[in-house]
Amino acid sequence: MDLLMTLLLLLLMAFQVTGEEAHERLGMAMFALFLLHQWLNRQWYRALFKGRYGLLRTIWTAVNMLLLGAFLITAASGMAMSRHILFSADVWPGIYWARSAHLAGAYWSFILMSVHLGLHWGMAVGRLPAGRRGASLNILAVLAAGYGLYLFLTMDIPSYLFLTTQFAFLDYDKAAPFVLAENLAMMSFWVLLAHQGYKALAGLVSKRWLSLLHPALTLGAAGGFSALLFMIFGGSSGSSW
Repeated sequence: MDLLMTLLLLLLMAFQVTGEEAHERLGMAMFALFLLHQWLNRQWYRALFKGRYGLLRTIWTAVNMLLLGAFLITAASGMAMSRHILFSADVWPGIYWARSAHLAGAYWSFILMSVHLGLHWGMAVGRLPAGRRGASLNILAVLAAGYGLYLFLTMDIPSYLFLTTQFAFLDYDKAAPFVLAENLAMMSFWVLLAHQGYKALAGLVSKRWLSLLHPALTLGAAGGFSALLFMIFGGSSGSSW
């Protein structure tokens, strides 16, 4: 289910690839999986007010709650704008606000879902065969994350997060595999940041100072690769979103 939700997320962020009707249907499928995901993790909600909250648990809980809020805003605003499934866009008077909420909510959901995935990444990697956890996988993750950071900034995604731009500019001429690959790269950056950042915080809490070295080198390498791309290609990605 986690893999399916990740795939749906990538497709939902590629509106120019799927088109409006498919986007709505994918959104409804994601909402159904979201509800199932909440039910399967109902024990987590029951434990919210139990036990002590240290730094790591506080961060984990905050990310989950922010994601819950962002996703509900995205889902509600998407339903309000529906033209193919719920047919509410032409009768709801707050369509302008729904569009703005959907734009910001979608990108916040994208980031927070990626961070959520990063916090669980250690469990996911732990299920891989030992031979597939080597240096080549780390190098690929660093390069993908560095490229994702470059795309995130050059495509001006922060303007959508804080609604300094009211509309998303999409490149309908770009081939679908490239759009999906770019979304995956941006997701990779937030996954790597969350995974390595969590490891660094765990090291600080437990005062294992040497454990900070690997996260620092990994994130530094990703940032360095992103800076190299800026030096080579400049601040424009050559495409509009």
